[in-house]
Amino acid sequence: MGTSTLYAASLYGLNELWYSDYERSSFHFFNDNSQWLGIDKFGHVYSAYVAATTGIKAFEWAGYDQKKAALIGGSIGWVFLGTVEVFDGFSEEWGFSTGDMIANTIGSSVAIGQHLIWKKQIMRLKFSYSPSEYREYRPEVLGEDELQGILKDYNGQTYWASFNLNYIDQRIKPQWLNLAIGYGGSGMIYSNDSFVSDAGEVFDPRRQYYLSLDIDFERIPSKKAWMRTLLVCLNYFKLPFPALMIQEGGGVDFDPMHF
Repeated sequence: MGTSTLYAASLYGLNELWYSDYERSSFHFFNDNSQWLGIDKFGHVYSAYVAATTGIKAFEWAGYDQKKAALIGGSIGWVFLGTVEVFDGFSEEWGFSTGDMIANTIGSSVAIGQHLIWKKQIMRLKFSYSPSEYREYRPEVLGEDELQGILKDYNGQTYWASFNLNYIDQRIKPQWLNLAIGYGGSGMIYSNDSFVSDAGEVFDPRRQYYLSLDIDFERIPSKKAWMRTLLVCLNYFKLPFPALMIQEGGGVDFDPMHF
């Protein structure tokens, strides 16, 4: 009952705060799969994963068994994000994105599947961000301040698959050590096109791939409830760490501290 009430209230608030300012239309689709090097799709995967793992923990805390917690709690985010896509489908400004819905499904499935098979998250999806130089060229799109930049500037976002090495092989210590593979991009002033600045600088969208170490914060032992809660929250974010980067059209670079 509480979940249904929260779901309804969230959708009502979303409609009033966001969609009420835009014209409505008949339901239609919008194909944005080629935009922003697909980084926005990784954002959907990550958001669905966060919602799914949070839902699973909430339902376990409420007393549900492992299977029900995974299937019911893990699906809540998928249902909510899917409803948002339907809202987009009736908005003149956007449209229902099949790519977004597939990404939502992948994120939820990663969380649910691992919990059903292993009762834990051997691979965690994480996020990191550092301000990029590109936001100043189109702040109305990429963010007018740092808070907006975190959400809008795809140049500064990196999405990670972080694997706990001790879960894979118990001989590997410490037990909280992870190996992380990341994906990001640069040069994105527009969603697809190159950009030439007033100074004659040419920016081309380029994919970037990362390899780094990380920490599984939930595997750090603590007897204090507030500390365990903090570690759960921290586990959705990649720890700044040295990284190897392969850039599309370029070689291998070493970043001494990638955020």
